[in-house]
Amino acid sequence: MSWRFYWISFLVVLVLTILISWVKQTRTRKEFFMVMLKVTLGLVGVGFGLVGLSKLLVVLGISKSGFIF
Repeated sequence: MSWRFYWISFLVVLVLTILISWVKQTRTRKEFFMVMLKVTLGLVGVGFGLVGLSKLLVVLGISKSGFIF
């Protein structure tokens, strides 16, 4: 994978973390990093959910193999 994808992922997590921290008015580093952890786990969960959904669609015969990968 290109470095560009890593930088884009990092920036998405950072921007979402800063926005959520600003809305929740977090003050300490621990709170900030807990928000960052939740954002990261949420995005990973969404990614795995999309891959799982695409695999399910292949198994059900709705889409062809190679739909995502």
